[in-house]
Amino acid sequence: MTGESFEKAKKGMKDTAKGVEDTAKGVEDTAKGVEDTAGGVIETAGGVIEGVEDTAERVIEGVKDTVRGVKEGVEETAEGVKDTAEEVVDPNTYTGSDEEKEINKNREYNEAGGKEPMNPEDIAEHEPTAVKRDKNKGGSGEPV
Repeated sequence: MTGESFEKAKKGMKDTAKGVEDTAKGVEDTAKGVEDTAGGVIETAGGVIEGVEDTAERVIEGVKDTVRGVKEGVEETAEGVKDTAEEVVDPNTYTGSDEEKEINKNREYNEAGGKEPMNPEDIAEHEPTAVKRDKNKGGSGEPV
């Protein structure tokens, strides 16, 4: 080997050593980055767990409030049913609530001249209700 080749080999080994050194430094930096990322992941996981626990507590409270509301509604409905049941004279006949009686008090039932629609028997007793039009007159009653 000549002196020039030896110098080239020596320079190549120094360059390789420097590359290995730089690579080692890069590996250390990457390891530090991974460590920092792991710390961030752990911190994020803790935040997620805390958030899930908080949300679960709120959902549980919401469900409890809903159940209380439903219970109160059922109790009120049961009271209403009980009050309505007291208004029934015959177990097979419902006479209506006080509110229904008040509404129906002034109502005219299906009597002649009443406001209710005519039933088939009443229609049969009366003249036809359709309007007869003269074919020689237009829609406005003017002669064609």
